[in-house]
Amino acid sequence: MNKNGFLSLAVTLAIMFAAQSVASQILPPGSATTTASVPQIPLTLNMNVAAMTNSQSTQEELPGLGHKFELIGAMVRDTDPENSVGNPGNSGGGGGGNETISDIMTTSNYALAYRSLTPGIKITALTNQLGFKYYFVAPRSCGGGSPRVSLQVDSNGDGQPDFTLHGHVNPLLNYAGCPSDKWVYEDLGDDLPRWEVTPAGAVPTVGPYPYAPWKTMAAAVTAAFPNHKILSGYLVDDSCSFFPLACGKAYYDLLTIENRTLEIWQDTVKNN
Repeated sequence: MNKNGFLSLAVTLAIMFAAQSVASQILPPGSATTTASVPQIPLTLNMNVAAMTNSQSTQEELPGLGHKFELIGAMVRDTDPENSVGNPGNSGGGGGGNETISDIMTTSNYALAYRSLTPGIKITALTNQLGFKYYFVAPRSCGGGSPRVSLQVDSNGDGQPDFTLHGHVNPLLNYAGCPSDKWVYEDLGDDLPRWEVTPAGAVPTVGPYPYAPWKTMAAAVTAAFPNHKILSGYLVDDSCSFFPLACGKAYYDLLTIENRTLEIWQDTVKNN
């Protein structure tokens, strides 16, 4: 990352954590207190998130394979807590066992697994190609809006992000209370109401509450912005600073964003 990239990242994080310290907890769909006047946690790391990426992730590895996942902040390479036999740890190179990524969330950090989709694709190209597995080490759980997959959307094809879509885990339980100490797979393209948009109102016919299923959201974006492009997608973990159950360690695996799935460490690069 160049000097300007570090500056942009620092400003972004300062804004994000300042906002979290004064905003209310994110409210679940269907809550009697969810109104337009209620302040909400901003569920995005600012539109400058793309400035965090480095040169390793801006080039396709091989034609057709697409961009690797860039590990940013607290996100690191790790091994499956239930299948680490023969694996040397975070040094890379493999050696048996299941290679994963993980983070340890504190009140002052964040974690991303970022994937560029340059030069941009239509939202329908992501249908049936969004999901991930998580394993929360007790007492860690989900809540406060993370973990989630976020998608940066260029609404008019000028190459600049205009709004962000967010797909959440465990929607039937209000994005909280996810199980610990077991692997759970979340298909973010299913028929559950997982998806929202920030800023609220950016997609005229959607939300903010109740959240929309993937196909409803994709159709709304396509209808409102026929020239749109999805510029990037990223797994986000960032709620510990205001939601205690989101603190602690989480493992992630089989993260799929469009035509690539994070299966082994070779699918990642680390932004130091």
